[in-house]
Parts: sequence; C-alpha cells; structure tokens
Amino acid sequence: MQFQLRTIVLITSFLPGIVLAQKQSLITFGPSANSYRGELSDYTNWSGGIQAGWIFDANKKFSGSLQAGFATASGSDRNFALQLNSSDPDINTFVKTNFLFINYALRFTFLRKEGISAYLSQGVGFMRFSPNDEFGDNLIDQDNTRAPNENYRNISFMLPTGLGATYLLGNGFGVNLEISLLNITSDYFDNISEFGENGSDNILSTRLLLLVPFNR
Repeated sequence: MQFQLRTIVLITSFLPGIVLAQKQSLITFGPSANSYRGELSDYTNWSGGIQAGWIFDANKKFSGSLQAGFATASGSDRNFALQLNSSDPDINTFVKTNFLFINYALRFTFLRKEGISAYLSQGVGFMRFSPNDEFGDNLIDQDNTRAPNENYRNISFMLPTGLGATYLLGNGFGVNLEISLLNITSDYFDNISEFGENGSDNILSTRLLLLVPFNR
C-alpha cells in the first residue's frame, strides 16, 4: 500500500511537467522600468509601469506573445530652450509622458536548457501617449509650445524588438526578464519635433514578469 501511494505521488508530481511539455501557454504580469530617448532625454531617466499578457505555446521554438501595458517615461533638459531664438515659442523643457500600448510579438527561442530559455522577439503594435508638463497639464493642448500650425496625433505605430530570458519551475510557474526597444514611429513623445534634431523618439523598457501556466 505504501509503495502504491509513493508511486501515485511520484507520478502526480511529474504529471504537470508532462502536460506542460505537450502544450503550454503562460499568463504574464509584472512591473516594468522605462526610459526614453528624444530631445529631453537620452535614456537618462527611468519611470515605472505595469503590463500583462499571454504567451502562446511557450514550449515551442517559435511562439506568439500578446502584451498590453501602462507606463510612464520622463525627460528634462533646462538648457534645451537656450538653443532656440527669442522668437521661438515657449517650448517645454520637461515632459512626463503616460502611455498605453498593445502589441503582438513573435518569439524565437534560441536556447533552452533545464528550465532556462533565452529568446529574441519582434512585434508590431500601437501606442497611445499623453505628454504632460511639470504641472501635469497636457502639452498637446498647449499650441504655444510648438511651431505655428504644428499639430499631431497622440497615437503611434510601434515595432518592439526584445531580448529575454525565462526560468520555469517544474510546476510551470516562472519568471521572465526582458529588455526591449519599443521603436515607435512618432517624434512627438516629448511634444517636440520641428525644433528637435533627433528624429523619431524611442523607448527602452525592461520588464520582470511572473509567469503563470495555463494548459489547454
């Protein structure tokens, strides 16, 4: 009887791993740290965020990932306005931008060993952003901070590229660390474009996510 009980316990302890190996999806959620490059920052300031998502067929070499999140990035350069002529508008030298995003990414796992895996990812998605000044007021509505008739939409296409590593326990739970460039196509993340020289802005994001198994 004791042998039978031990056998049952042994089998059930390995059963989640066997099921997981057949078909595995993972729910992800956790914090992120974000920094932007533009006229007022060169990846010098970091702000927080949170995101959640779903990884499809995570045990395969090629897998899909759907992610959504909310985050903030900020920048400040008090000397930036000194480069402008006196006839230029009251350009902002500080920005704190809140943004929402959703994207789908294809992940290629190039290393997998004893619960540890490493991957590259390339995605496509959209972002909605809201740049604010130091008083928390929306800069989009402040026409005097930009050139005459310079208007823009606060929605951007994005092509995030990432490098990450995952560690999974035998029960399927785990953690995921990823660093990625969001590669947005807008140059107005900091409300500055015509008076800037850096081209499109960009966002560097690092994420530490908890992984929860969801077996189908």
